[in-house]
Amino acid sequence: MPISPAAESAAIWGFGREGRAAYDHLRARRPDLALTILDDAALADAPLGAAVLTGAEAMDALRAGTFDLVVKSPGISLYRDEIAQARAGGTHFTSVTNLWFDEYPDARTIVVTGTKGKSTTSRLIHHLLTRGGLDVHLLGNVGVPALGETPGRDWTVLELSSYQLADFEHAPDIAVLTNLYPEHAPWHGGVEPYYRDKLRAIRDETKTLAVPNRADPQLRERLGTRTHTNWYNEANGFHVKDDHLYFGDKQVEITNFPLRGAHNLANLAAACTVADLAGLHDLRQRVDLRGFEQLHHRLEEFHAGRITCVDDSISTVPQATLAALAAYPGRDVVLLLGGSDRGQDYAELVDVLETSRVSTLILLPVTGERIFEILKTRKAPFEIVHASTLAKAVEVAMQRVPENGLVMLSPAAPSFEEFRNFEERGRRFKELCASFAR
Repeated sequence: MPISPAAESAAIWGFGREGRAAYDHLRARRPDLALTILDDAALADAPLGAAVLTGAEAMDALRAGTFDLVVKSPGISLYRDEIAQARAGGTHFTSVTNLWFDEYPDARTIVVTGTKGKSTTSRLIHHLLTRGGLDVHLLGNVGVPALGETPGRDWTVLELSSYQLADFEHAPDIAVLTNLYPEHAPWHGGVEPYYRDKLRAIRDETKTLAVPNRADPQLRERLGTRTHTNWYNEANGFHVKDDHLYFGDKQVEITNFPLRGAHNLANLAAACTVADLAGLHDLRQRVDLRGFEQLHHRLEEFHAGRITCVDDSISTVPQATLAALAAYPGRDVVLLLGGSDRGQDYAELVDVLETSRVSTLILLPVTGERIFEILKTRKAPFEIVHASTLAKAVEVAMQRVPENGLVMLSPAAPSFEEFRNFEERGRRFKELCASFAR
């Protein structure tokens, strides 16, 4: 919903990159608006001409319905009591993503979402379309807030998280859904609301062509009867079979593909499906990924001395760790597992661990304790070590790694017990591996 001409006051809640983009946008488009910045703490670099409210004072103003409009940063849960109270008082909440779509209603857009794989898939789509000669911009949850950026002449690819989709008011032309696993339940108020918010990307069945993953059981269950849908990982299109990419019954030749694992082939199948829909039909025979750069912390291999290490810090759900182990079927692995507890179900992961080539399992707080409670009722074929910190875990791992084996951080949990985010955890893992190298 565009900003109402009747709006007289607006607040920007959270003043990170997206909040600053929202401030510049509102100042340029509606200089008459009285602007207030809401944040947890005082801002050292607050812009001139804007009031700043912090802490309890900011929340009191919200609850009172002080503002006609609030542009909320994605990390702030849409389900907080303050938002419900403000809405009851007539406040409209929106986001940087919504403001961008308001600004460019005619842009041709591809939204990419899913619990895992959305970052890699969105970049693969951008790469393939660009190499195919199209003018494409990549925005959203990629470190480039959409607001302030113009759309590509042909397409704009937007990676959107569940936080960004929870209040999404628009309909893209194409929406890719990679998978649905339980994640971010505290922010959304449960797993089912999390799934519902993810699926807001395809709520307009008339305009939006859904491109979901046929291999994902949640997507099959929820979208099985949806019209205007083009599945990938389906036998008559791009799909993964026997660790190869196929289009129909023909194997696709892939060159210069830097990514490991069947899950990344599935991401490529999604990207090829979108590129094919955009008219790049040559990909049905051959895909050249020359120039595509691997993202950090996603099965990222490096060497610490003579030891191979794998930074897979992005794996915050058990399904991602299963995919990581499957990517190294012939290697002995010292696996670092555990992190923040979001109620993840580890039963399947434990079953796979018992038949895997894990030689030593190092368990970190706090989910490591839950995993251990399951394992101690079984005869695990590997050594189990408890570590209180990542530093201790890496020290032990570098001592235990067998010849020709590898050390893998694929924790199957978020990082918030010890680190701010998975990126910080991954960077620290690399530093620690280097310090304990032999």
